[in-house]
Amino acid sequence: MILYIDISNYVTTRSHTGIQRVVREFLYRLHSSEHTLEYKIIYFDLEEFKFRVITYDEFILFLEDTKGHEFSKDLTLVAIDEISNGDIFFDMDGVWNNSLKRPYLYKQLSGNGAKIFNFIYDLVPVVLPKYSHQNTVRNFITFLYAVYRYSSVVFFDSRSAEKDFLDIKEQIQNSRNISTRVAKLGSDIFQSNTIKSNNKYEYVTKTKYILFVGTLEPRKNQTLMLDVFEKLSLEYPQLNMIFVGKGGWKNDTLLKRLKHHELLGNSLHWLENIDDATLVTLYQEAFLCVYISSYEGFGLPVAESLSWGNITITSKNSSMYEVGKNFADYLRYNSFNELYETIDTYLNNNNLYEEKKAYIKKNYIPYSWDMTFSSVVDVMENLNKDIAIATPEKLQFVFISIDSKNMIGTIEAIDKYIDFVSSYIIITRADMIEEFEAIVSTNNIEIIDENSILGEYADDFQNQDHVTKNWLLRTSLVNLESLHEQFVMLDDDNRPLKNIPITHFIEDGKYNAYYFYDLLDWHNKQTDYDIGQSNNRDILDKDGFELLSYSSHKPQIIDKKLFKEVIEYYFEIGLSTPIDEWSIYFNYLISKYPFLFNKKRFDTLNWPANPSDWNLTYLPTEYNFENYYEELYSNGVFRGVDDLSTENKIIVKNNQFLPYKKNQELIESTAIYQQKLNLIHGVLKFEHNYGTLFCYGIPYYVEASTKSWFKIPFNYKAIGFKDAKVELLYWINGDRGALNSLDLSGEYTDNIINFAISCTSLAVGTYSLLMDIVVDGKELYGASSPYLIELYIKEESIDDSNR
Repeated sequence: MILYIDISNYVTTRSHTGIQRVVREFLYRLHSSEHTLEYKIIYFDLEEFKFRVITYDEFILFLEDTKGHEFSKDLTLVAIDEISNGDIFFDMDGVWNNSLKRPYLYKQLSGNGAKIFNFIYDLVPVVLPKYSHQNTVRNFITFLYAVYRYSSVVFFDSRSAEKDFLDIKEQIQNSRNISTRVAKLGSDIFQSNTIKSNNKYEYVTKTKYILFVGTLEPRKNQTLMLDVFEKLSLEYPQLNMIFVGKGGWKNDTLLKRLKHHELLGNSLHWLENIDDATLVTLYQEAFLCVYISSYEGFGLPVAESLSWGNITITSKNSSMYEVGKNFADYLRYNSFNELYETIDTYLNNNNLYEEKKAYIKKNYIPYSWDMTFSSVVDVMENLNKDIAIATPEKLQFVFISIDSKNMIGTIEAIDKYIDFVSSYIIITRADMIEEFEAIVSTNNIEIIDENSILGEYADDFQNQDHVTKNWLLRTSLVNLESLHEQFVMLDDDNRPLKNIPITHFIEDGKYNAYYFYDLLDWHNKQTDYDIGQSNNRDILDKDGFELLSYSSHKPQIIDKKLFKEVIEYYFEIGLSTPIDEWSIYFNYLISKYPFLFNKKRFDTLNWPANPSDWNLTYLPTEYNFENYYEELYSNGVFRGVDDLSTENKIIVKNNQFLPYKKNQELIESTAIYQQKLNLIHGVLKFEHNYGTLFCYGIPYYVEASTKSWFKIPFNYKAIGFKDAKVELLYWINGDRGALNSLDLSGEYTDNIINFAISCTSLAVGTYSLLMDIVVDGKELYGASSPYLIELYIKEESIDDSNR
C-alpha cells in the first residue's frame, strides 16, 4: 500500500497559510516521525497528464522558497492507472480548484482499486455561498459530488464541518455509507519555532491593544469590531486596535474605511504582511483577542490566541466552541452590545481580567500538530491490521439487570420483533438469580452472577456510584467464556418497536454506531450520569478522539476483540473516574478505525423521557426502539392514551416534542432580528457580598410556545462564592419562577447554562421576566431586579386528535 498526497493546489497558489499550513505541518511529520507508511508527495503535470513525485529534499526547498521555487523537470512521473490495488489517494489540499477534476480522477482511482481519503476543512461554499466566489462555489460542489460518490474515509477538522457534510448528504438523498473522522488542527506552530526578537512594531506592542487576526473579509466581521472600537476609543483613548491580515474578497467598503480612518496610525493599526515572529509578539502582548467570524471549519486564530494565554472573544457558531470550549468568551448573536460590553467589562474589572487570564494559562491545553498527524496516520496504519467484519446469522444479546419485571417485557418484545437472537445472557445479583431464571423465552437464557465476572472488584462493588458500577460490569463481560466475538449489549428497558433486521447492527461490512448528543455540549452536572458525560468529554478530548455521546439507550453491537483493546486503554481510568462505557467504546474505536463503523443518528423513543430534560440536538428521523419508562404510562405522556400501538405512541411523543422544536425554531428566527436591532443584554452583573456573577448574551426578548419549557443558553462567569450555593431565579409578572443551579467550583468559574423557564401554565400573551440570583436561599433583588426580558408566549402547535 502506498499513500499518495496531491499538493497541486499548494504548488499552484504558493500560499503559506490556511489549508496549506495544515499540508505543510502534516508532511513535515510524515517525513520525520516514526510510522509504517510508504508515501509519495505528488503534483499534477497537466502537459504530461500524469503526476510528478516530489522528493523530500525538493519539498523542503519549496517550503523555504514557496513563492520562487521551480520544480525540477526530472521528477518521476506516475500515471493515474499506477495508483491502484489498495493504495490510498489522500486529498488534503484545496483540490476543488485543481485542473484535474475529482469526479473523473476518483472514478479512475476507484476503478483501479485505490482507496480515496479526504480532509475537508469547511463547507462554506455550500453552506454560505455568499462568502465565496461563484467559481469556487461551482468547483466545490463538483468536488463534493465526487466525495459523496467515491470516498472511503473523510476527515474533518471539527464536528461542525462533519455535521454540515452529513446534513448536505441527507438533503441530496445520498444513502451511501461513508466513514468519517474528526481530527482537530494543531495550534502550536509558532511555539515550535525559534522566536527572534522583532522591534519593528514595538511602538504598538507597548500599548494596551485588542488584536484581531484574520483575512479582512465579510465573513470575519471586522466591520463590527471597528464599530465597537470607535465607541471604546472615546472612553479609553489609550486603547489600541490592531487588525492583522491581508485584504480579502468582497470587502472594499471596510478596506476603504480603514485606509482613510482618522485613527489609523495612532490607535488603529492594520498590518498586512508580518512574519511569524511578529505575530507571536503580538499574541504575547495583547490585552485581549477578538475573532468573531460568522462561520469557521475550525477557527485556528481562536486556538492560537488561547494557546498564548489570551482572553479571546469569539462567536458561538459553527466550530468555535469546539476550539475555545469554556476558555473563550462567546458572542451568541454577534451583536454590538455583546462585543462592546464584554470588552468594557474586562477594562473595568481587573480582578475578573486577571482571574480569567490565570484560568486560561492554567487549564487550556491546545491541540498539537503532532496530535493532528497521529489522528490521520493511525487510521491509515490500522488499515493494515487483520480486522474483518463478518455478518453472522445470529447475534447474542447481553443484559445487565436487577429488574426482572422490566426484563420480562423486554425479552417478550425482542422475541416478537427480532429473529436473529442466538441466546440471551443476563448479568444480575446473586440474590436475584432464581427470580430471573423464571423468565420464559423462545431463545436460550443464561443467567450469570455478577460476582463471578467481577473477580477482585466484587468486594467493594456495591459502594461504587452507578456509572462506575456499569463500567465494571460491562468491562467484565469479556471474562465470560460463553461470550461471542460479536454481541449486542443493551439494558433491560431497551425494547424494539418493530421488526429489526440484522443490518440494523452490521451494514456494508461495518458496525453501525448510534449517537444522540455532542459530549462537548453536555453542561448538566446534577447526576452521576451527567458527571460521567463530562468526564468522557475531558478524557477523550485529551487524546484528540471524537466527542459524540453513544449512550443512546438502545441496543448497540460490540466487537469483543475491539472491546478488549478499549478496556486495556481505559480500564484503570474508569476505576478512578466515572466514565460512560458506551461513549468510551465507540469514540475510541471510531477515532482509530473509522472504516469499520457507520455513525448514525439514534432512533430511540423516550430518550429523553421528557423533552425538557435537555436540548434536543438530534431528533430521530424514525423510531425502532423504545427506552421503556413505566412512569410515562402511569403518570406521564402516555397516561390515558387508549391506543398504545407503536404508530400512535410515536404520534403522541412527536406531539410532545412539537412546542420544544418550535422553541428552537423561534430562537433561530428571532436571533436574526435581535442581532440586527442590537436587542441583547451584553453583560448582566450580579454583585453580592460573597462574590460577583457575570451573565453574557441574554436577549432583550424571547418568544416561546405555551405548554413547554423554554431554555436560554448563555455563558456565565463567577468570582468568589466559595462554599455558597448559587442559583439563578426568574420572576414572571411578579410571580416567582423556577430555580436553576449554577455549577461553581473554586475562586473562578467559567461555564455555560441552558437557563430553563417554565411556560407550561402561561396563556398566550406578553410577560415581564426578571432575572435574579439566589445565594444560600436568599434572593439578591427579588421582584425588583433591574434585568428585564420581555417574554412573548405563542399558541401551542399541537394536534391533540390522537389523545
